[in-house]
Amino acid sequence: MEKIILASNSPRRREILGEFIDFEIITREINEIKDDNFSPWATVMGLAFGKGIEVAKENENSIVLSADTLVELDGKLMGKPKNRDEAREMIKSLSGKVHNVYTAYAIFKLSQGIKYVDYEKSSVKFYDLSHEEIENYLDTLEYEDKAGAYGIQGKGALLVEEIRGDFFNIVGLPIGKINRDLIRLFDFNLWQEVIGGLDERERF
Repeated sequence: MEKIILASNSPRRREILGEFIDFEIITREINEIKDDNFSPWATVMGLAFGKGIEVAKENENSIVLSADTLVELDGKLMGKPKNRDEAREMIKSLSGKVHNVYTAYAIFKLSQGIKYVDYEKSSVKFYDLSHEEIENYLDTLEYEDKAGAYGIQGKGALLVEEIRGDFFNIVGLPIGKINRDLIRLFDFNLWQEVIGGLDERERF
């Protein structure tokens, strides 16, 4: 079995990937510069690459997976809020509107010369939110460490009227698309790991 390293501290990404395989977590801090003059996909792909490349250099024989997620509304990029006030402004700006969620991911195995980066895009529409609804959501503190100041997989689901695209991309890891790339790059299929982990009783 290939050794897999996830270069991310995100609990959501750990949970998604952990449904399929065992992996090691190794991370390196980077300066997360976001510039609205660049396209959201170019920005998020650069961030995903930066999060993984140093880990990959130190683990050349392993498959290293890194990722980054940004929210974009009317050309403006949103990362993680620094505090409650910033989170409030983010949620207010998203209220009643459609925004885009970009998650980029980078896959490395430097011993084979592989450095691959791609992204997925999903769209989310929020309900028109009252002041009370916004404050109630902020009281949950779920906005902390979330791009766009909400978590669709948690209590933030109550804010969402409609989504288009990959749900897991909005959570932070488009695992279906990543699996296709793992198959193509390494002939490594997450389905095989899932089936291989089932005993005969579970399978039949």
